[in-house]
Amino acid sequence: MRELEANQDDQSGESVKDPFDEVMGNARREEVMESIKSVVTADVQKDINAEIEEFAKEKEVHAAQEAEIERKTKELESETLKLQEIRMDIENQQGNITLDAVISTLAQLRQKDPSLTPEIIAKAIVSTTTNNP
Repeated sequence: MRELEANQDDQSGESVKDPFDEVMGNARREEVMESIKSVVTADVQKDINAEIEEFAKEKEVHAAQEAEIERKTKELESETLKLQEIRMDIENQQGNITLDAVISTLAQLRQKDPSLTPEIIAKAIVSTTTNNP
């Protein structure tokens, strides 16, 4: 009678047993789950480590690029300052060259005509510059 009741309980679904548990046992199921968990965890950790390495490499490249940009910026600033100094020197030299040329020309005029005094030359220059529109 008890066997009949047990069979009826099995057929009614009240005490259905897991086929895996019946063959392998409950402890084995936990071992399989832990094994799967370990494999998945290892794969995920491997992927994370690869991403971290890739990020570190990209960070190094970026830092090198920033350093190169900073170096070039300083180099350009230095070149700009040098060019400004050269421009100022040229402007100063041009002023000196013009003044030297005028002095030389006036000296030549006075040699050709000693009657040309600095006052007469100055009046001629003033009249020439004021008569021109």
